[in-house]
Amino acid sequence: MTDQLPPTDLALALAKLSEITAVGLAEIKGQIALLLQRADHADWRVDELAKRLDADRGANEQRAAAVEARLDAVERDQVTRSQLAERTRHIIAIVSVIVTVAGVAIALITLLRT
Repeated sequence: MTDQLPPTDLALALAKLSEITAVGLAEIKGQIALLLQRADHADWRVDELAKRLDADRGANEQRAAAVEARLDAVERDQVTRSQLAERTRHIIAIVSVIVTVAGVAIALITLLRT
């Protein structure tokens, strides 16, 4: 009543088990190799994205500095509404004086001709 296999059957079973184990290990090695390749590719993509991010960040900092410089120049040269109104009053006063002088000159010329 023993369940022992004959020696040839045992050797055959061990050979089959060895083959199944070898195939399983080969599949596992292939899957691990694929995972390692994917991990390497992911690392490469992360490095490339980091380089692009650094380049974009540098470009944005340069643009921001240029915009800041332009804004500073605009703020230095800006004219307020009250300054514009004051300039307009001065121009109107100067034009009024010129028109008055021209009117007086024309009046004098007409008086001298008659």
